[in-house]
Amino acid sequence: MTFPHDPHDRLPRGDKNRRLSLGATNEEMAAAVGITVEELYEYEHTQPDRRFSLEIAAALECLEATRVPLVYNGPVPHGDAG
Repeated sequence: MTFPHDPHDRLPRGDKNRRLSLGATNEEMAAAVGITVEELYEYEHTQPDRRFSLEIAAALECLEATRVPLVYNGPVPHGDAG
């Protein structure tokens, strides 16, 4: 499941924290996507108002689907609270 539901609403800087909670290294994540470590660095440091690669975000989704996080950050919010 994509978090947030619309992948265009993602924050790549937050994806770095998600990657780290999975214990995935820069090299491992870059290899999973087929990019360089430098390109991953650029993605993970993208400002909120900038465009970013949905392919990199999708690769993180795949890692999350197959790994148990090293850090539990609580349940995923569903956006229906309010």
